[in-house]
Amino acid sequence: MAKIIQIGNSQGIRIPKPIIALANLQNQELDFVVMDSGLLITPQKKVRIGWEIHDTNLTAEWEWSMNQ
Repeated sequence: MAKIIQIGNSQGIRIPKPIIALANLQNQELDFVVMDSGLLITPQKKVRIGWEIHDTNLTAEWEWSMNQ
């Protein structure tokens, strides 16, 4: 079981080593998602070199014509 502990003026999560190994979280930066039922902790997904998306506006516009 993970426990919340005091770390200086902050708090942290102490996760047992077997859980870290099972979840493949060793030496990883983590992402946190707050959900209604709790907290989801996952390894941070890193973009491969050269695969960065530079344009964050990825919407497509469709024009439909009645005269085809």
